[in-house]
Amino acid sequence: MRSVWFLLAACGCRGILGIEPPIDVPDDVADAPALCTTWHPPSVDPCALGAPAPMPTLAAGAYTYDTTDAGGTLFDAAGHAVLASGLTLPQAGGPMLAVLSIDELALDAGATIQVTGAKPLMIVAWSAIVIDGVLDASSRSGVTDEASHTVQTVQAGAGANAGCTTDLGSDGTKAADAGLGSGGGGGGALQGAGGAASTGGMTDVLGGAGGVAATPIPMQVLRGGCRGGFSGAAGVRVSLPLHPGSQSPGGAGGGAIRLVARDSISIAGSIRANGAGGAGAPTRSGCGGGGGGAGGVIELEAPIVTISGTLSANGGGGGGGGNKDEAGHDGANGTSDLVAAPGGAIAASGCGAPGGAGSGGTVLAGSTASEPDTCGGGVDGGGGGGGGGGAGLIAATSPQVAAAETATISPPLSMR
Repeated sequence: MRSVWFLLAACGCRGILGIEPPIDVPDDVADAPALCTTWHPPSVDPCALGAPAPMPTLAAGAYTYDTTDAGGTLFDAAGHAVLASGLTLPQAGGPMLAVLSIDELALDAGATIQVTGAKPLMIVAWSAIVIDGVLDASSRSGVTDEASHTVQTVQAGAGANAGCTTDLGSDGTKAADAGLGSGGGGGGALQGAGGAASTGGMTDVLGGAGGVAATPIPMQVLRGGCRGGFSGAAGVRVSLPLHPGSQSPGGAGGGAIRLVARDSISIAGSIRANGAGGAGAPTRSGCGGGGGGAGGVIELEAPIVTISGTLSANGGGGGGGGNKDEAGHDGANGTSDLVAAPGGAIAASGCGAPGGAGSGGTVLAGSTASEPDTCGGGVDGGGGGGGGGGAGLIAATSPQVAAAETATISPPLSMR
């Protein structure tokens, strides 16, 4: 079937805000190709980057790009370094960028690059960028101890959780009464607000307060999404190996990627920067659930941008509250489609509050978790649910952007 394409923009362009002139880059610009002066106005001066490095075509397989050291290192599935970059770029009021300057980027179908590390990643290609595989800067939560149902961040996308202030999900509070559950953590924010968390306890007797919803702040620099808040601490009735200070952690925000190409960017595969789900309450803790992490950032900059695949920067779901006997269920990690990540369910006994859903599709804000239940009229109250993570940001700076009818873009594309 022939794809239908929609022209999304035909306008003048400007660079993305907030970037200082580059430093710590080669100053022998004479070695750089003469075409460095003929680019579409980019967010970075390509002449200051020196000659680009050759980039191999990445065939089917698993790769990791880690931004921890300098401009980052690309590793293959066996842990062997494929190439490394020494380029970094400061941002006024934001985290240092890892920069990879290459002649072109071709990611074949079946190839996946997980993008991790403390710094956001900017890839500058001196010709074209073609993504037929998966470029993934998402964060994910996972169970690290089955017996206690301990959940931690198992992957944090590049630049996740950096520079968060009011867009960081707030923590729930501990219940004043030892028999009642603690509050859930609020959802993290970026472009979309996080969801508020539920209060722990029962309908008539409230436990710890839930974390308030995180609010977004204007994006001036490239950075990832913000994490969800932690639940309030467990009460004195908690069972080993947990302790009264145990909490359900919030999900990490999604990472941040900027792609800049001299000629064009084509995406038939997938670029992801989704937030992680909040943790459900550990077993026999009476905790609330952690808040979902906000989606991260995907930015595209080239004279021509075509999209027939998937771009996603969705928030994670909030974790479900537990009780004195059972764990709460985890919030889902952010999805790579238009469906919101579901919040974690309550324990099987029905005591505890479910988490709120993360953002997805055109819904930018994470959902608020439900109110506390009656816990079947029992003596002990369950933990509150964590709020859902808000939407990240997908943006393009280009005079011509075309998206096929088959393309999936969540949240919707913003033009710069």
